[in-house]
Amino acid sequence: MGFKFWIIRAIKVFILVVILLFVVEQLKGHALQDSILFALLWVFLSVSVFISSRVYQSRKGVACELCNDTPDQTGKRT
Repeated sequence: MGFKFWIIRAIKVFILVVILLFVVEQLKGHALQDSILFALLWVFLSVSVFISSRVYQSRKGVACELCNDTPDQTGKRT
């Protein structure tokens, strides 16, 4: 997996998680600024952990059925 792949993956996860966290905080009735700060802080932490663990597992050759980003033995994605 190249550098571009991981950047695109991180951006996709970042956008989805920040939206989800922001909406949840708004539904809880928190202030707009507090919701934004909460979402940005936790999305940074969660995306960092997610991407770091996927890079580590990818280098070790561990397949992720949910992510489907590790090729099988023939080199094709299933």
